[in-house]
Amino acid sequence: MSNRVGLVGNPNSGKSSIFNILTGLRQKVGNYPGITVDSKLGKIIQKDGSVIELIDFPGAYSLHSNTHDEFLLTRSLINSKDQYYPDAIIYIADILLIEKQLLLLTQILDLDFPVIICLSNCDHADQELVDHWTLFLEQKLKCPVIPVSSKSHLNLDLLKERLQSLLQFSHIYVARKSVYQIPGSELDKLNENSLFRNKYQHYLWKHYGNKIESSRIPEYFGKEHSIRLQIEETLNRYRIIEEWTADVNIKNSKYSNNITKKLDQVLTQPILGASIFVVIMFFIFQAIFSWASYPMNLIESGFAALQNGLSQVMNPGWFSQLIIKGIIPGLSGVIVFIPQIAILFFLISWMEELGYMARVVYLFDHLLKKFGLNGRSLIGLISGGACAIPAIMSTRNINNQRDRLITMFVIPLIPCSARIPVYTALIGFVVPYKLVFGIFNSQGIAFMILYSLGIIMALITAALLRYFVKSDELSVLALQLPDYRLPQMKQVLIVVYDKVRTFLFQAGKIILLISMFLWFLSSFSWKGEFDKVRNQVNIESAKRSLSNKEAEALFESRKVEHSFAGKIGKAIEPIITPLGFDWKIGIALLTSFAAREVFVGTMSTIYSLGSNDDEMLLHQRMEMEKRPDGSTFFDRRTSLSLILFYAFAMQCMSTFAVMWRETNRKRWPIIQFIYMGILAYCASWLAFHL
Repeated sequence: MSNRVGLVGNPNSGKSSIFNILTGLRQKVGNYPGITVDSKLGKIIQKDGSVIELIDFPGAYSLHSNTHDEFLLTRSLINSKDQYYPDAIIYIADILLIEKQLLLLTQILDLDFPVIICLSNCDHADQELVDHWTLFLEQKLKCPVIPVSSKSHLNLDLLKERLQSLLQFSHIYVARKSVYQIPGSELDKLNENSLFRNKYQHYLWKHYGNKIESSRIPEYFGKEHSIRLQIEETLNRYRIIEEWTADVNIKNSKYSNNITKKLDQVLTQPILGASIFVVIMFFIFQAIFSWASYPMNLIESGFAALQNGLSQVMNPGWFSQLIIKGIIPGLSGVIVFIPQIAILFFLISWMEELGYMARVVYLFDHLLKKFGLNGRSLIGLISGGACAIPAIMSTRNINNQRDRLITMFVIPLIPCSARIPVYTALIGFVVPYKLVFGIFNSQGIAFMILYSLGIIMALITAALLRYFVKSDELSVLALQLPDYRLPQMKQVLIVVYDKVRTFLFQAGKIILLISMFLWFLSSFSWKGEFDKVRNQVNIESAKRSLSNKEAEALFESRKVEHSFAGKIGKAIEPIITPLGFDWKIGIALLTSFAAREVFVGTMSTIYSLGSNDDEMLLHQRMEMEKRPDGSTFFDRRTSLSLILFYAFAMQCMSTFAVMWRETNRKRWPIIQFIYMGILAYCASWLAFHL
């Protein structure tokens, strides 16, 4: 059995960069059951062939946790039965912020784990400062201290050697004095227990054990008593740390944060900083929207060619149709999102490594709190304008779980690029093209209004939702503002790889299953139903002298109408008639759940166009569509009603799947789907009738 080592440190301490270097791509995501936050698991292969399992715990400031992120670390270190309980700890502390990162270290040491301390970012610090802190901590804490750098790989081979020695000789324990002395009144209540390493671990269990397993240890601190003891312990530890800092009174002469201070005067200034961020995010949005279009088109073209190729070589039958029209489109619907996910996380990770994203979170936190969100929500909301899928995945950096849930809930209301084909096909029926003030496109202004409407509705929904979603966590933004530094491209690419892999193998499975189900509904009907349709089409084709291609297009149209999906469309027609829709639009609404863009292809098939890509021809055909009374079907009222339905309804199984994956529950995506459906229905009804 391999040894298990926990990698622990404050957020932005350089912990994850060191984890990526030590493990390379030998990583996987380990999910805590019932909890949305992941820990990363990796393997270190030593020179002698032995394997060390490395756990990258979420960054934390203290074992007295206020968020789910921090509590994952606490529960793993105080519960010896936890699946991620480590044999030893590597503690990463940024030497440039060393005074602020010693609190958690003192708690780890008092748990009596074998510990190696790594002082990160040493290539940015004065060597005298590094030497003094290394010597001081080794003497004071009786454990190895290694200066490291993820940028230059300084001493990382030495870290592997020390780690192997530490694990091999962990039974030879060098006693060290506890940093914090538990109050005598509480110490007397702590008995020797084989479940705990020492009395401090038992002491922490009395604080948090009831959140883990209430049946094992019956006695717990009351909530108020627990909070008071936590405050006393934290203050005492900080007093000790201040004494240490006074002993190492060395100024860092080599590294100067003057540049950081000057940049922060601009980038964190409320008005100027917000304006700069809007420009940056506009660039990111354009990059996702523009750059991703080329690989996405190639992916779609590649799968289209694959479909055509398979249709030529495979024998006709339900199995070939399942592969060609079910599985292949399902795979395409998964893989086509990879360019957007990769570009989004590349740019966000690059800015995070740079140190800029922490400033953005700080800058917008106060404003977003008024809507039940926090500063970390901003990235997800803005990137939702490109695609809700990577935007929902990007909310993993939100510590408060209520804020994260609300952010994920409202992201699909932000107009995404998938709605653009729908808007393109319909907006001309609502707003005729003309120039405004001689330079602005009237339809472009309509696009802007639709985007603004989505953003406003997202903020209103967030403000309402905060009253229904309760949280025991304080929505407090606590973060260190790291110094600006050039990103390490390798670390950025590893993050992108991890996010893409997670999407493919987690959400992708659900998307593929739903695609196959939609194919079944669209391709099958009751026995003999399609034979009747074929006979009717043959008779009608003979009367109208249709070509074989036109006859086949007519058959596909009628086949959809008489399929299970068509019957469902007919069944829901009474429900959607008040919105100005008919059964044909009903089918499009159903098939659009695979992706909103499917609307254009579905309408093309229904109208017997023979091509699902000719949007101009579709627009002309829609203009000719009439109601039974002879009036134009796609008039301004119906078109606006349909636009608003697509603006608010969550018709994207990919979003549903990712929401399911990120919350680990079916309840929230179902509630989200119902809420947005009701919102879409009401907005469409008002547009059609008022």
